[in-house]
Amino acid sequence: MIRGGLFLLFVAISAIAWCVFVPFYALAFSWTEYVSGINWIYLPHGLRMMLVLLFGVSGALGFSIGAQILRGLELDGLTPDPLLHLPIAFVPGVAAYFAAWLTIRAWPGRRLLPRLGEGIPEIDGRRLILLAFVSAILNSAGHVSVRLIYDHEQQPVNDDFLMMFVGDFFGALLLLYGLKRVVVFFESRKRHLGAP
Repeated sequence: MIRGGLFLLFVAISAIAWCVFVPFYALAFSWTEYVSGINWIYLPHGLRMMLVLLFGVSGALGFSIGAQILRGLELDGLTPDPLLHLPIAFVPGVAAYFAAWLTIRAWPGRRLLPRLGEGIPEIDGRRLILLAFVSAILNSAGHVSVRLIYDHEQQPVNDDFLMMFVGDFFGALLLLYGLKRVVVFFESRKRHLGAP
């Protein structure tokens, strides 16, 4: 029961984080937009990866639900077709989780009851680059595939894929390195304060 409660808590935290972060990002970074829904630097993809690293499946489910909520409220205005809302909202969750699963053997959120930040300092720079790269490929390919299936592709497929990949890659790199720096800072402070 406690585990189920924590799982739902992590889902709720992730959904709320998504619903709060994305509208602010859309306002502050509208200048990075290539076409509607594709940015040269897409920081929300970095948030996705952070939530998956911290909360695992519950993080992926949470930000997917948050994306569905935002689409339902039409805050982003990306897809007028309601049949497209659900798959577009859940592709990033699947992509982010599988990217972490493929590139990192053990990360804090992989367990149902993660110890926040534990294990993140051991994820080196090469692993973060690989994680950002794989997640950007999976997310871009998933989005383009769903848009092709529903016949909603805006530009030539290779253009959308490339631009989405670039935005997701750089957005993930920026926030993943930021998360790593924050965790390492607090770890060093904890060690420093605990030292005799």
